Amino acid sequence: MDLLEADPGRERSLKALAAACGVAPRTLQKHFRRFVGRTLREVQWALRLDGARRDLLRGPADASVTEIALRWGFKHLGRFAILYRRRYDESPSSTLRNRRRVLTPERVPAPSMRFAGERPSVGILPFAFAGTDAQHAAVIADEIAAALCRKRWIAVAAPGSARYRLRGTVQADAQGRLRVIVMLTDAATGRYIWADRWDGELAASFAFQERAAAGIAGAIERSVRDAEIALAGRKSAEELNAWQLMMKALPHALSIEAAAQARAIELLERAMELAPNDALPPALAAWCHGQRGGHYFTARPAVEKQKARALAARAAHLNAGDPVVEALAGAAYTLAHDLVPAALHFERALALDGACVWAWNRSGWISVYHGNAAEAIERFQIARSIAADDPLNFFCTIGIAAAHFEAARYDDAARWFTRGLAEHPSAVWVNRFRAPAYALAGRKDEARRSFAQLARVYPELTIADVRSALPNTPSFLARQAEGLEAAGMRP
Repeated sequence: MDLLEADPGRERSLKALAAACGVAPRTLQKHFRRFVGRTLREVQWALRLDGARRDLLRGPADASVTEIALRWGFKHLGRFAILYRRRYDESPSSTLRNRRRVLTPERVPAPSMRFAGERPSVGILPFAFAGTDAQHAAVIADEIAAALCRKRWIAVAAPGSARYRLRGTVQADAQGRLRVIVMLTDAATGRYIWADRWDGELAASFAFQERAAAGIAGAIERSVRDAEIALAGRKSAEELNAWQLMMKALPHALSIEAAAQARAIELLERAMELAPNDALPPALAAWCHGQRGGHYFTARPAVEKQKARALAARAAHLNAGDPVVEALAGAAYTLAHDLVPAALHFERALALDGACVWAWNRSGWISVYHGNAAEAIERFQIARSIAADDPLNFFCTIGIAAAHFEAARYDDAARWFTRGLAEHPSAVWVNRFRAPAYALAGRKDEARRSFAQLARVYPELTIADVRSALPNTPSFLARQAEGLEAAGMRP
C-alpha cells in the first residue's frame, strides 16, 4: 500500500510489486483480498480515480478531462468514464463543470460589511514571493480577503488585532508553474490550525488566484469554525457571549439527535437574548426545530415545524448578506414543507457565495422533493466536492439515496442509505427509507432487519407518521408506504 500510495499514477505490475515486497504474486493477491477486501487491481484503480477526482475538483478553469485521465494512467477514456461514474455517481465532465459553477458564482452587489463584534477575525499577513515570476500572483492576498468577506461568518481585520492569522508564500519555477502555500495560526497560542497548498500555471495566473482564493477561504472558514467550537466547548454556558453560545450549540445542532437538538435550542435561546439583532442564532434554531419536526424527536411535529417557520422568517428579516443564514432558513422552510420560500433562500445563498456547501447540500433536497433525481444527485455531489469533511455530508449521502429511490433504483437506494447510516450511526430514522428500499428491491430479509432497527427506537411509529414527516412526491410516499408495510410497519 505504501508503494501504491507514494506514486498512484505509476503503472506497476503484480509481479513487480510482489518482488518489491518479497512475497510470491499469488500470496500478495491473496492477502489483498483477505485484509483489504479488494484485489490489487481494484485498489490501484481506486487510488488513481481519487487522484483524478482531486485534480478535476481543484484544476484550472480550462482543465481537460482527457489530460487529467492520462496523467493518472487511464489510457482508455471510455473505461475511465465508466469507472469514475460507478465510484462517484457522476461523470468526470460533470465534476469539472460543477466545480466551475462553484468557482464562478453569480455576481451580486456586495452587502454592507456589518458584523457582530464577537465574531472571530482573520488577519492576512503580506505574502512572501519566491522566484522571478511569483509577483504575477501579487493580488492573491486581496483575493482571499474578498472571498472571506463573502463568507460572512468571520471578519477580515488587521493582523495585529485579528484572532487568527494567515501567512503564505507564492513560488514560481522555470517551467511556468505557480505554487501557493498557506498556513493559518491562532494568534493567541501560535498554534497552527490549518495548512495547504495550491498549484497552477503562470499563464493563467488570474484564474488560478481566484480558484485558490475560493478554496482557501472555504478551508479557513471551516478551520476557524472548528477552532471556535473547541474554544467554546471548554467553557461553561454561563461565561459565554452570544457568538460562543452559538459555537457551543453548533455541534449539537448538527448531530441530528433528539437530546442534542434540545440542548442546542436551549443554548440558542440564550444567544438570541444576548444578541437579538444577530440573524445566525434564530437561523440555527429554526434548523433545529425543523429537524425535530421531521425526524420524530417530539410528539408535536406540527408545532415544531411552525416554530421553524417563525424563526426562519425572523432570521431572514435580520440577515445582512450571510449565505449560511440564507441556507439555514431555506432548510427550515424545507422541513416545514414550504418549498417555495426555501428555494428562494437557497438561490440567494448561492448568489452570495457559490461555494456555500450547506446551500448546495440542502437545495439538493428541494430537487428530491420535486422529483428531480438527476439534479438532486448533482447538487449533493457538488456539496461533497466542496468540503469532503463537512459535518452534514451524511445528509448528501442520504439525499443521493433518496434520489435513487425517487427514480425507482431500489438496490442503489439501499446501498446509499446503508452508507449514510454508516457515516452517522445514530441516525436510526434512516431505516424508514432503507427498509422500503430493501423491500421494493426484493430483499425481504434485509428489509425486515432494517425495519426492526427502526422499531426498536421508534416503537409507536406508523406509516401515517412517515407520510406526513417530509414533503416527498406522492409517488415516493406511496412506494415508501408499500415497502414499509411489506417490512412489517402498522398503517
